[in-house]
Amino acid sequence: MKAVIIANPTAGKEKATTYQQDLQQQLLQQYDEVIIHETAKEGDATRIAIEEASADLIVAMGGDGTLSEVINGIAPLDDRPTLAFLPLGTVNEFARALDMPLVPEEVIAQILQYKERQIDLGHIGEQFFTNSVTIGTIPEAMHDVSSEAKTIFGSLAFVAKGVQTLAKNENYHFRIEYDDRMWEGEASVIIVGLTSYIAGLEHFFPDAEPDDGLMHVMIIPELGFTDVMKMAPDLWQGKIKESEHVHTFTCSTLHIEAEEALVTNVNGDPGPTLPAHIVMKPQYLTVLAPV
Repeated sequence: MKAVIIANPTAGKEKATTYQQDLQQQLLQQYDEVIIHETAKEGDATRIAIEEASADLIVAMGGDGTLSEVINGIAPLDDRPTLAFLPLGTVNEFARALDMPLVPEEVIAQILQYKERQIDLGHIGEQFFTNSVTIGTIPEAMHDVSSEAKTIFGSLAFVAKGVQTLAKNENYHFRIEYDDRMWEGEASVIIVGLTSYIAGLEHFFPDAEPDDGLMHVMIIPELGFTDVMKMAPDLWQGKIKESEHVHTFTCSTLHIEAEEALVTNVNGDPGPTLPAHIVMKPQYLTVLAPV
């Protein structure tokens, strides 16, 4: 049996090499061969995942960006290897959604006890995603959150930017077709989630599970400054779904159009420009996760 570690050497800082070696030694207790590949530039993780797709296990070691690249390497394949994740990023939404420890040493110590689990993936344009697609004022602003702010403040940096942006009172005209229904109107932001975590906030979609086969959608309309300030505590506490200002629903297919050529944000990175068609791939990928 063969395992492959795809590691972002800049994640984990001075302990990155130690993590790689410790994980390799741990996996060698169960796998005959364990190979380590380090990424050097954007796209390397996807390329390596494709080249090593015959492995029994691929471990993505890094942040959610590294994980996304690995998933987009193996998800289009007919025969997909099992995926594991060693979280070394700032937010680590995927690890949180699977109830994984966020301490790398704990994951390394426990990984051989993890069990296989089938999780959902979303598909938009040419991309697969594990967590979220966001569209509107907040996604545009998220691109402006610096790496330094993410490192120092974590999810608080996203929340602060989100509140600041909503208070600008910008909105767009959307037309949304989902399953056999339709919604049309003015909104500031649209959020599509596959798990309960968005920007590191727990219970953003409290009913969402990584394997429930559903997209959870939230539409936040145009709001005034006073409404935004009232909603801010709900946003911070992950209770925004309870706010009187939002509209929520679940679906398996989603088509979104807008009068403006808005760029989507997929798992925290720029995605395709609207119009966009999003499809749920239920229980599509096998991952190792805590029991």
